[in-house]
Amino acid sequence: MSARLWVAALSLAAASNGGSGAANTPEDQALSLDRGPGAPALELQRAEKLTYLVEVDIGPFRGIDVGEAVFSTKVEGEGDDATGEFIATFKASHLGYKLDHTLRSRHSKSGQIVLESSDIQRGSENRQRLITVERVDGGHFSTYRFDGHCGGCEDKAHFHKHLPWEKPRHCGGCDKAEHRVWREPRRRAVPEYSLDFLSSIYLIRAFISAGLEGVKTPLLEKDRLWELSMTRGKAKVVEVPKGRYACQKIIIEAERPKTETHEGKFSGLFGMKGSMSFWVHESTGVMVQIVGELPFGLSVKIRLKGAEGAPEGLLPEGG
Repeated sequence: MSARLWVAALSLAAASNGGSGAANTPEDQALSLDRGPGAPALELQRAEKLTYLVEVDIGPFRGIDVGEAVFSTKVEGEGDDATGEFIATFKASHLGYKLDHTLRSRHSKSGQIVLESSDIQRGSENRQRLITVERVDGGHFSTYRFDGHCGGCEDKAHFHKHLPWEKPRHCGGCDKAEHRVWREPRRRAVPEYSLDFLSSIYLIRAFISAGLEGVKTPLLEKDRLWELSMTRGKAKVVEVPKGRYACQKIIIEAERPKTETHEGKFSGLFGMKGSMSFWVHESTGVMVQIVGELPFGLSVKIRLKGAEGAPEGLLPEGG
């Protein structure tokens, strides 16, 4: 066989495999971020996309399809210059309420800024939250920026009439994005290897793949610091639109460190509150199903329905 035909044959084989069975080339390999001695590394796949069905329960009605969530990763650059990003989007609409929520976590392997995390919500409610963690003189510091409703200004766009015969007055509080302004940033020292919640979900894969029982990490939520622990729970087969998967429940607990004085409860993925159930594939740690409660009081279930560029071992029962 000629060299040209040999290359063509290899290309066809790789295409028929969908990339899942081909040997990893340097540009296909995941970005591995060290997390210190004895700790599993945080890994970002070069181009992964996981798609989930979003269902809510309203009274006696169960499993109402209201939208879609997409979790994706991308890596740019090579070696110490590489950066990686986790992206999660959550789009839902029901009974006039619209939610378009995007989370991003950008990690740098060697730059001064090691983590850039954004939480942007649009739709019926609007807000922006940004966290930056940087290396400074051998330590690590976070800067938290957030917006809030304007408390009073001369911008005529922020004025309106309550009644037709009234004079326009400054809006006292609404959910419009154009009425929100940036607040003063908050800066503080944080431990090395601090993560946001989106990144911590992918850390589950690291301890599952390493055969560990669990992992702990310092976690930043706004400008508040938590000690997050994630451990293996019970096993069961979970059925989702993509198939039936052997899964383990991940028990997630957030404790306030003794050095912290903040009040309030921990807020999880997409602002979920209260009890959250995370079910991951037993060998790859890929998230298969999330069950929780949204900020506006609805029970929500996020169920896997599509996977591209995911770990090869993500196979359904009998698959």
